[in-house]
Formats: sequence, structure tokens, C-alpha cells
Amino acid sequence: MKRSQAPPPSQPPPPPSLHLGPPSTSSLSSSSIIRTHPQQSTSHTLDDSMKHKKTDPNQAYWWDVAHVTSRIFEEEQIINKERRLTFRRIIKICVYLIFFLAVLTSAVVSKLSLFTMINAYKTLEQPKIYIVRWQVLLLIAMIVPYTLTFVQSLVLSIFRIKHSPPFLLTIWVHIAETCHTVGLSMLVFRILPSVDNVTGLFVLNGVCIVPAILNLFTTRRHHNTSLKLLIFMCDIASVLMQLSVCFIPSILKTTEKVSSQLQWQLPLALFLISLGYWESFVETRLPNKHFFKWFQRAVRLLRKTRPKVYVTASLLKIIVLIITAISFLPKSVDKNLYLHIFDQVPIGERYSRAIPFFDDHEDLFRATRQIYVPFVLQILSSCICYYTGRIACKVLMQCFGFSLPLTMSTLIAYIILFFTHGFTNKKDIIVVGQFFYLDKPQALGSKLLVISLIGFLVLWLSRMKITSHVWFPTSERLAMIHKLFVLPYYESAIVEQNLLLNKQQKDMMEMNDQIEPDLAMKRKFPVPMIYVCATMWHETTNEMVQLLKSIFRLDSDQHARRTVQRNLRVLDPDYYRFETHVLFDDAFEDDDHGNRIPNRYVKQLVAAVNVAGAYVHGVEKVVDDPIKIPTPYGGRLVWLLPGKNRLIVHMKDKNLIRHKKRWSQVMYMYYLLSYKLLRRKNGGHNLSPPVTNLDTEFIGFSEFLKSLPHDKKISAQNTFVLALDGDVDFKPEAVLLLVDRMRKNPKVAAACGRIHPTGDGPIVWYQQFEYAVGHWLQKAAEHKLGSVLCCPGCFSLFRGSSLMDDNVMRRYADKSTEAAHYVQYDQGEDRWLTTLLLQQGYRVEYCAASDAYTHAPETFKEFFNQRRRWMPSTMANIMDLLKDTKHTTYVNENISKLYMFYQAVLFVSTVLGPGTILLTIASALRTVFSTLTIAESYMISILPSIFYIIICLKTKASTQIAIGAIMTSLYALVMSMVLVATAAQIVKSGFLDPSAVFLPSVAITFIVTGLLHPNEMFNLIHGFLYLITIPGGYLLLVTYALCNLHVVSWGTRETVEVVKKKKTKDKTNEKEVIEPKAKKRRATDVINNMFWGDGQQQRGFLNQAGDVIEQVFRPTMKRQETLLQQIITKLDHDDVQKPHSDDSSQNSKESSNNIPIIITSGNDSTSNTTASTSILNKSRNNMINPYWSELPWLGSESVIGFLHTDEVTFWQQILQKYIAPLDKDAEEERRIQNDLIGLRNNAGFAFFMLNAIWIILQFQCEYVATQFTEIMIDVGRIFGLHETKVQVLGLLFMLFFASCMVVQFCTMILHRWGTFIEILASTKLFEKHRQYKLKPGSDIAGMTSQEVAEVLKDLDIELVVPTSSSSTSTFPKDSVTYQMESIINKEPHFIAPDEYDDNEEQDVYNEPPIDYFDHPVVQEAIDESRLRLL
Repeated sequence: MKRSQAPPPSQPPPPPSLHLGPPSTSSLSSSSIIRTHPQQSTSHTLDDSMKHKKTDPNQAYWWDVAHVTSRIFEEEQIINKERRLTFRRIIKICVYLIFFLAVLTSAVVSKLSLFTMINAYKTLEQPKIYIVRWQVLLLIAMIVPYTLTFVQSLVLSIFRIKHSPPFLLTIWVHIAETCHTVGLSMLVFRILPSVDNVTGLFVLNGVCIVPAILNLFTTRRHHNTSLKLLIFMCDIASVLMQLSVCFIPSILKTTEKVSSQLQWQLPLALFLISLGYWESFVETRLPNKHFFKWFQRAVRLLRKTRPKVYVTASLLKIIVLIITAISFLPKSVDKNLYLHIFDQVPIGERYSRAIPFFDDHEDLFRATRQIYVPFVLQILSSCICYYTGRIACKVLMQCFGFSLPLTMSTLIAYIILFFTHGFTNKKDIIVVGQFFYLDKPQALGSKLLVISLIGFLVLWLSRMKITSHVWFPTSERLAMIHKLFVLPYYESAIVEQNLLLNKQQKDMMEMNDQIEPDLAMKRKFPVPMIYVCATMWHETTNEMVQLLKSIFRLDSDQHARRTVQRNLRVLDPDYYRFETHVLFDDAFEDDDHGNRIPNRYVKQLVAAVNVAGAYVHGVEKVVDDPIKIPTPYGGRLVWLLPGKNRLIVHMKDKNLIRHKKRWSQVMYMYYLLSYKLLRRKNGGHNLSPPVTNLDTEFIGFSEFLKSLPHDKKISAQNTFVLALDGDVDFKPEAVLLLVDRMRKNPKVAAACGRIHPTGDGPIVWYQQFEYAVGHWLQKAAEHKLGSVLCCPGCFSLFRGSSLMDDNVMRRYADKSTEAAHYVQYDQGEDRWLTTLLLQQGYRVEYCAASDAYTHAPETFKEFFNQRRRWMPSTMANIMDLLKDTKHTTYVNENISKLYMFYQAVLFVSTVLGPGTILLTIASALRTVFSTLTIAESYMISILPSIFYIIICLKTKASTQIAIGAIMTSLYALVMSMVLVATAAQIVKSGFLDPSAVFLPSVAITFIVTGLLHPNEMFNLIHGFLYLITIPGGYLLLVTYALCNLHVVSWGTRETVEVVKKKKTKDKTNEKEVIEPKAKKRRATDVINNMFWGDGQQQRGFLNQAGDVIEQVFRPTMKRQETLLQQIITKLDHDDVQKPHSDDSSQNSKESSNNIPIIITSGNDSTSNTTASTSILNKSRNNMINPYWSELPWLGSESVIGFLHTDEVTFWQQILQKYIAPLDKDAEEERRIQNDLIGLRNNAGFAFFMLNAIWIILQFQCEYVATQFTEIMIDVGRIFGLHETKVQVLGLLFMLFFASCMVVQFCTMILHRWGTFIEILASTKLFEKHRQYKLKPGSDIAGMTSQEVAEVLKDLDIELVVPTSSSSTSTFPKDSVTYQMESIINKEPHFIAPDEYDDNEEQDVYNEPPIDYFDHPVVQEAIDESRLRLL
């Protein structure tokens, strides 16, 4: 049969039209279909049918007083959330004050310490060598920022920046930086020593000449004429005030020689200094000419490659500063004294009179360290001021923590210098300590006092005008430093002026989102579209409810944000759109009559929807029955959530589509990104006109992405896929934190959160500590050193454009054809997807503040089978990444060869982990049993592991797990002995023995790390359990995983029964339970059956013992699960007992309108038996009226939706190309199985041989060391201890382990600081758009004005009142369910209709499109009998 061809990717199919003409008559195969259509019919969308559908007749009555309300633990979570939010706000207020005081104090101290050092430098009564020393100290203080810049730029250039900067602009930057350094050196070493301190402070406010001039040429298109004129006049006044500083030498009472030099040096120095800030004030939006276009592109490239420029620029600044400082040395000082700077020079009799505490023959710089106090204060205060102010800008505290203190610091320093008491008529200094002083102002006591005060105030105001942009921050939360500041360094001599002038201005070329809600209703940043995609299989009711509760919370949060924007005209920068897709694997089964129906897990999910809604909203029924949609891959259920967001469940029939998790992910990637995104109208980015030129220069690496239209680029960049498991629990705040990570850097392809395992029992406790340590240390280290290597599929956010890139989504859809593919691709699909993103050049980040909770295995069987999949896949993907080091480090600027070496070291440690555990046990045995020899201790330690290897190779999986459970318990006892032995070893051998260093260092590291995670520190309690079960996790589990490498089944949540159809004489289908065949054993082998069982009914002793151990570690059923089952049973009972009655008038009306009803629900029947019989007798078409669509438990009204034919064609094509069910080829399966066994043998042999070599080497070293003690290393000699010798391998292991722990611990501290900053940035003190919730059924349309005012008061929102010229507002009259209709003004010019349209192109209809019946997929889905139309 001829198939329709798909359009090329660059030309997506047009969206379906919502208005369809009268269809033409066609046939389905050979069956004639009678279809009567109206004269003029209109297809309605699915949401229209849901909105206009009649409400449930079971309304609330006055006597119906019992209701289902929110559970207590949900209310406790809300209360705890408010408490945590209050605590965070208190912390943020404290941080506000700390930042304000830190920046203000450090800026003032930096200025005063600078003047103190300059005063000491200009004192001529001291020895000449002292003047040289003070100049060197000033020089070092000024060089420190340049040195830090050089180191940082060098690291970024080597490991991150790949592109080269523009050549001509690089030359100009070096020229400008040279001029800036010359001017700064002239100011510090020549001008400031020639004037008093107050005048010097006056001069420092005049370093804004060039920025003031550039402000005159800044365009102000959004201002009216009067405001433009006023600003222009202020700019002219600012330029004049800055130029007035040049006339200070003519006013001051200085010698003619000094005055004549200052008259040309001062203007030159101020101009050269201000030239360094040209880029902060230059206008980038220039006329559309060739030169200006080149300049714009060069500036953009310069901002991205600035570290490479400043590798040489910072060195140049250091050299120029040293040369100019030497040239500006006073002429009375011999320059040859630089060679004798370290010689001892006495104070001298003349200078010692001023300092009576020292003799005249002592060297002042060696006699006391107090002489270096101003030098140290200058360096520290400048550094603290810079980094604290930078952090304040990152966490959105710019006004109070950056602009205000820096602006006030100059005034406070002026007050200290001008009005501090202690001046006398005889002595024009203020004594500071024993050695230092501050000058007396020359204007004090003269006629220039008033003029000086007024002049300083006006000059200070002019500087405020020039740097007024610092009071209007425009950066997003946690913005990168290059978006906050232009230059990558600070100036210690003029730290506050440097920070104010260096602050990035609001650039229309790279506009970001507004910090606070925008009342102008012009969104500058696209609204992110989040596709919440969860995969399900055989989850329990409790697990399903956890996921659905998270969806309902997300729906409530998004609805609250949308309602505030729509009705109160406040734009929320955190606003988002979302749509939920749940992909249900293997969702269909055959019933007793051979019909394909959804299985019991789908039925469980349908009932759990309202249960989850009751938990969140506190009412019994939150949503109506789902819309049922036939699809080529099975079926689809659609719920309209209370917040008007859609919950779509895709039921996959494994007979029609490829099943398992990876193929579900391929399915929604292509459907949501390739199909829906490319055919979306206008990109769907929600940008208000005029559209801002966003930074879409980087969209991806593929030519397809680069060739997309601009709106599609924006849409692809801001479309995200939230990958979830079917049992995850999360809050909306966790998702927003991941979105913030994506907004910071367009090259971030994915971000993952902190995963918390939930459940009961020792197995879960073990995992809780394991997850905690893995996230605390390993993931934090990966995030800081390079990139995260695994984004877990249970809770991760992926960028749509990154997934659409070359070698990512397409490679992810590859079918496994080799044995290694089954291990790498299918066993750990989330890690392989992350590997593909890294190899394409993207970055993956970890957000510790984004919490998610997932159900963890609670039994040995589930735990071992889960890790049996994860371990080989992890090792396979890391090996793939290591083998591809050359390419990955080339294309990925976040991954360096040093980071790959770090991963290689960790990989080797993982491989040698089992051997290391055995060595530790052997050492402990010798300590406890002193009579054991080395050979005996090694033999006792190794034999159990060999025994378990044989068990794993020769027995079935259940036996392996049972034996593993028993051995884990025994090893726990052995490890308890190891702990005691290690303590004894510490006492005996001291802290230098490797075995004594291992346990204490790990324990201290874990404890400190846990204390730095206060919300998770209780996981440390499970550390003891983790420690004593290390052999089970690092020895037995690894052995089990390697020996079962050829097993590629999922291993968890698998059903025991397999149902198949068996035809009988009465032509009915029966269930036949196929039990797995046990391994045949000889019946005469009584001993064998006693231990192992016969594989059918008799269970052996070992199996029974393993069951006992497993039951000890397995918790009992939770009360919550029992409660959920009771609620679901009640809801099912209510659905069955619900009366099914049709309105005869409605039926007659439908009949008179001559509209065909394709599907009916069988509501005319009065019993379930009659209903089942009626639906069985119908003719069936699986794309029109499938059997499952009329099942009573799917809803009494049986509303059916239909796909657009474009989407049907899409599913037809993708099924044919990528996700069609795999054909079972027995020969191919045997080949793959043999290859998997060969892979198992090779990998296992290599793994065990490496561990054997490691054990033999250690054994040989210990054995030889007992005979030849000379070859041991005496480490005690370094610490003054004797007879403290260790062997070489033990010392190397100690150094190796210590280095890894130090690296991970340091990166953990850095990541914790970043997490603290992230929490501060996301915490709002005063929410102008506080979230609110209205229960379903709340009617606020009829509220009085007073009631509405109370609602707005609770929202804490300042209402924007429409102008009087607007027309009279109209109020909605109908009842509103869970939404606030517009009560302010309904005119369209206030709110763009597309701004809040959360649902995309309507692609589901309640009537088939006109060409639906002619589609080949629909025609192929028809049954043998004719389709019955009512």
C-alpha cells in the first residue's frame, strides 16, 4: 500500500486547521462505511469539549457533610515549607546586612590604608631605602589583582576557551590597558603624594572623564523629548564637573614646581585611567554600516574570548606598572637602592625621635611586623570588597549590597579624613597607631572650606550620574561574571571606582529577563516550555500517587502564576508552561475474549489520579474522566487538570511499538521536539513586541539547528524535557532551580538534582548513605572539575535544542546490534544519553538545591538486579568516554585532559575495589589473630570470594542472590571485627600506618561533609551500616554484576506470570500461566535437593535461609499503601454504582442535528453483563472505536478524541523507521546471547585478573618486607618517630586515597558555597506575586469588591489600576472552576491573547477530521465486521 511521504525537516507540516469543510465519502478497505455529515460542520478541539462538557450530576448537597481532605503529612509539608521559607528569608536579611557592611567597610579600609601607605611613602625624613620599600609594598598591592587575573585567565584559556579573539580589537585592548596602567601608576606614585589626603580623595572621583563623554552619545529611544533633554543636560554637567578636577593644582597652595607638574600630569592621568573603561560605556547598537557591524561582532567575540586576551594583557600591565613605578620614583632617591632593598638599614637618629619605641640602629621593617599592617589591610580589604560585591550582584542584592555601600564609601572616607577630631594647630596630622598618620586637609580653617565641601558633593553627584546604571540591575539570577562585569580584574588603589565603572550596563543586544515583575507587560525573556515526561511500567499504587501529586503541585503552581499575570498585569520572571506526558510500557493485555485491553497497572493509574488530586487539593474528585484517543501505537488518555494543563498518558502496546524505557524516551523526544516543536506557530516563545534580540548565536553544533528561523531557535533553546521515573516526588521549586541552571549558559544541555531514595529497611538505609556520599563528593567534584557524567533519568532537565543536535537523539535511537551495545545502551540509558551530550560538546550540571525523592529497592533481589544493570553500564560508558578523550576534550570546552585523568584514576580504583576490600580483611585478621601468617590470612580472606564466583557462574540468579544475602550478613560480622582491629592497629602502629589512615580519614571526611549538609546530616546515622556492609556492595555485588553481564533483562518490577492465548474448541481464549523452567537435577541426588531444592516445589536449605535474611531486610507494607488501596477500591465502587442515564431530549437534539456519534459508552445498559455483551457485539476499528475505549472503569461518558491525520502520519513513519516492534529471530537471539556470554567471560576474566595481580603484588610486598626491612620506607623520620616503616604499595595507596579525598572534599566545599548562593538568589523577601490556590469548585466571579480586595490583600500585590480613558470593565457572570477570570479590565490591548495560551497547537479533536477515514493507518485498523454507526 502506498504511504504518504514525510516533509523535509526544514519544512515542517502546517498545523491542522480548526475549521473543516464537509468531508467526502470514502471506504475503509472493502467495508462500506455510512457517514452522514451536516451541511456546515466545525471540528471542535479536545479542550473545547472538556470545557463545555456537562458537569457530574453528583453535586454537593447540604446534607453531604463528609469529604475527602488533604492528608496530614501534606499539610505538614506545607507548614514545613513556610517555616523553611521564613528561615531562608531571615538568613537572606542577615546576608543583606553582611554584604552591605562588608563592602562598605572594606572599601573604606582600602582607601584609608592606601592613603596611610602613601603618607609613609612621601615622608622625606626617613632613610631613602625606606621610601623604596614603601613603593615596593604599594607596587605589590597593585600587582596582586593582575596576578590573580593572569592565573584565572590562563586556566580558562587552557581548559575552556577554544576560539581565538579578534586580532585588531585585541591590539586595541592592550593599548587601552597600557594607557590605563600608566595613568594609575602616575596617580599613585606622583600625584597623590603631592597633595593632602582629602584632596587626593577629591581627585579619585574624577576618573570618569571618558565614561562621561561616552554617555553623551548614548541613544535613548524609549524616552520622551523632555526627558531626553534633561538627561542630556545632566550628562553635560557631569562632563564639566569631571573636567573641573584638572584645575585643582591651580587652587592648591603648592610650590611652583609641583604645581606646574600637576597641571599636566593630573589631566593626563585621569584621562588615561578613564580610558580603560571604554567598553562599559560604548554604545553597541550602532548604525547599520559595514564598520559598525564588524565592531559589533568583534565586541561579541571579545566578550567570549576575554580570558585569552588577558593572559597577555595582565602580564603587560604588571610589566608596565613596574617600569612606570621605577620612573616615578622621587629624584632625590637613587634608583640603585632597588638592589639593596633587603639590606639592613637603621632608622637613624633623626627619624627615631618620631618613633621613641625603637633604637636608632634598628631596621624598622625588621624590628616589628606592625609596619606591614596597612599593606596587608590594603590587599585583603580590596579583595574582600571586590569578591563580596560580585557575589551581591549574582544573588540579586546589587542595590543594597553593591551600589549603596560603594557609593557611601567615598562619603564616609571623606568624613573620616575631614571631620575626625585630633587636629592641632602645631601638627597637621592624625596619628594612626605608632607609625602612620593621615594628613590634615588644607582647606580646613581657610576660606576654601565651603567651596571644598560643595565641590566634593557636586563631584560625587556627577559620579553617581555617570554610574547610575548600577542602581537598575538587569541580570538574571546567578548570572555569569562576564555578564556582570566587563573587565576580569579589579584595581586595589581605586577599588570602588573600578567596581562602579566596570559594572556591565543594560545592553539591548543581550537583554535578559527582568529581576522583578515587569508591570510594563513586555517580556524580554522567552517563557520556557517544559515537557514533563515520565516513564511507567509496573509501579505500585503508592509510587504512582507520588508522581501524580508532583504533577498536581506543578499544575497548581503554574496556574497561580498564570492567573496573577493575566488578571493583575504582573509579569513573573519564573513563569513557565508545561505539559505532562506519561509513557506506559507494555500497557495492554488480552482479556478472556482475546480483546486488547489496558492491564491492571493502567487501571491502577486511572484510579490513582483522583487520589493524588485529593492529597493536593483536598476534594474527593479533582478531575473528570479521561478523554480516550486511539493511536497507532495503542491508546492515549488525556486529563485536563484543575490548572488547565494537560496530563497525557500514552499507553503502549508492545505488539504495535517497541517497548522498554529507552524506546519510550526516543518516542517522546521525536514526538515533542521533532514533531510538535517544529510545527508550532510563531515558535511559541511568548515574546512581547518589540521582540528583543536575544543571544541565539549559539543554538547548537549541527547545521540544521543553525539554519532554523530565529523564532524556532528561541523556541528550541527554551523548550525543556523533564525526564522522570514513575515513582518520583518533587516540588515546583526544584524544577525552577534546574531552569535557572539552563538560563545561565546556553551550552548547558542538562541539569540534574539531588536524588533522595525513599523506603524502609536496611537496604534503603544503605542506599540513603550511598546516595548522599555520591552526591556530596562525587557529583559535586564532577560539577566543579568538568562536567557531570550521568544525569539520572528519574529527575533531570534536558534542553530541547541539545537533544535535537547531531549525534545525540539520532544516536540514541540506534538499535543494539552487538553485545556491548546491550550493556551500554539498554542497561543504563540515562548515562549513555549523558555521554552522547558530552561527546557533542555540551555541559551537564548538578544542582544540589533541587531535591527529588524516588522509591529505592527494599529487598536484596531488587537491589542486586538494579545494580546488575547499573554497574556494567557505568563502566562501559566511562570506558567509551576515556577512549574518546582526544575528541571529547577538543569539542567540549568543559572537559580537560586533567579531568579525564581524574576519571581514569577513579575508574582504576573501582576496578581494584574488590581486591582492596580483601586486603583490608586480611590485614584485620592478622591483627585480631596474631598467630595467623600472611599466607593464611590471605587464604581465609580470598576463599569466600572464590566460592561466590563459582556460585554466580553455576547457579541461577535467585540462588546467587540468596547466597549473597547470607554472605553479606556474615561479612558484616567480619567488618565489625575489622573496625576493632583497625582501632587496635592505630594504637599499635600510630597514625602513619596505611590501614590506620583509611578508616579515620574517611570517617572525618564524611562527618564534616554531612555537617555541611544540615538538611541531610541524618544520613550519617546509616554510615555504620554502610561501613560494615562494604564487602556486600563492593565485592559480592560487583561479582554478581560481572557474572551476570550476559543477562540484559530489566530485573526489577517484573511479573512472574506470562499470559498467552490458547484457542480451544469453543473459540475462546484462556489464560495459561507459564512458569519459568527450573534447571533439571537428578532425582536421586538427595543431598543436592536438600541444599538447592528441586527447582519446582521443594525449596532447599540455602534458599530458605536466604529468604529469611531477605525478609529481615524487607520492611512490612506501609499503612499509606493500604490506605491508598482502600481509597481506590471506594472510587472504583462509586464508578460502578454510578447511574448511567441519558437525557432523551439531548439524544433527540443530537439526532435532529444529524451529527454522527462515532462512539457511545453503552449507557443504556443496566448491568455490567449487559454492557459487556453490547460492546462485544460491535464492529471494531482500533483507530475509531477500540474495545478498550468503552470499558466502564475508564469513565461513564466515554468521550473519545481523534488525532489529526498529520500526527497519524508521523506515528506511522516513526514506527516504521525507529520504534517498530523487534522481529524475533531465533538465530540472531542465539548469536547475541553467545556474544554476551563471551563478553561476560572476557570482561570478568580481565577484572578478576587485575584484582588477582593487585592482591599478589601486595602479598609479595608484605612477605618480602618481613624478610628485608631495608626496602620499607621510614616515614616516621619526617615526624621524629622511629621504627615507623611502611611498605611502598601501602604508602602509595595512602597517598592515592588521600589525594582523591582532598580533591573531592575541596570541590564539595566550593559546590556548597555555590549552592548557598543559589538558594539566596532564589529566595524572595517580598513576593509581589505570591502563589495562591483556589479549590476546585470555588466561584469567585460573583465576589463583591470587598471580597476581591481581601483576596488581593492576601496576595500582597499592588494592583495596577486602568486609566480612566479605558472603557468600563465587564465582569464574568458564569461560575468559574479553579481560575480567576479577569476582574480588572477585559480589553484586549491590556493582555495579549497568545501570552497565556499554555496549550499548544490543538492536535486532538472530538470528531474525526475529514480525511481521517481515508488514512492508511485507519483503514488497516479495521476489523473483519463492519463498523457500527449510531
